[in-house]
Amino acid sequence: MLSLQMTSEQINHEIDRITAFIGEQLSGGYKAVIGISGGLDSDLVARLVIKAIGDNRVKFFTVIQKDMEPQHLENARTLANEMNIRLNEINLAEVPFAFIRAMHDADPDERFRPDGLLDPSRAKCSIRTVIISTYQDRGYVVMGTSNRTELEAGFFLPFGDGVAHVKPIVHLYKTQVRQVAKMLGTSDAVLDQPASAGFWPGEDDIEDLAYWLYNEAPIGEEIDFDASAEANVNKIHKCLSTEKVDLGLLGISQEMTDDEIAKESKLPITIIARLRKLTSAAQKFKLRPMGVRLENYF
Repeated sequence: MLSLQMTSEQINHEIDRITAFIGEQLSGGYKAVIGISGGLDSDLVARLVIKAIGDNRVKFFTVIQKDMEPQHLENARTLANEMNIRLNEINLAEVPFAFIRAMHDADPDERFRPDGLLDPSRAKCSIRTVIISTYQDRGYVVMGTSNRTELEAGFFLPFGDGVAHVKPIVHLYKTQVRQVAKMLGTSDAVLDQPASAGFWPGEDDIEDLAYWLYNEAPIGEEIDFDASAEANVNKIHKCLSTEKVDLGLLGISQEMTDDEIAKESKLPITIIARLRKLTSAAQKFKLRPMGVRLENYF
């Protein structure tokens, strides 16, 4: 039987495992830098890192972006105050749009859309790489905040939020992240908010996933969906929840049949089929090996 629910004992064991892992990775006096988004994942990673090594070697930053959810910034500031760590607020509100405009002007064949949703949003994520790269050269170890749901569904940028030295929670599905975070004291405001990158008002990861499931692959270039497609996306969206998606992903990872996964997750079998195609496409599109070297082949 598929289950992602952990007992208190299991959650505490997981916390001990993760903090021991973090402590080992940061042994020898290394400093950690964490991008605080105001969402659940970065909140949990921050708490785990501080539990592992204390607050003297930890740096927080957040990026001020145009159209970001005000609650996310408030959550980031609240977390920093609670952890007694300064939050370095880096204002890059206009940079993603200027960047995509420059890409559009330089390479019109790719049809970059400065006025769209996806291209500026991806740029918002990508410019974090510039920040963490700069901190890395100051001797910081970059702590990633990706979870297993994002990894398997392809909900990340390989050269954006997918870049990190250490990924403490990438083995946990979002459902499990919430359980561990609750045990460590994450506020209800963060626990209860919809999962979202917060790149535009009202953005919701589950709604975004519905579009990807309809497409049966990660969406690269922005698509203008017609009314019929939008209606189908809405039907998919109404069937989804974080836990159902996570159970579906878990079933696929355990090589269960679509019928078995549908029964366990309560997702329609048609959506399981789409989820399977999405994860397969994500493996090819988002998890291509990096740093491939000639000497590994000859």
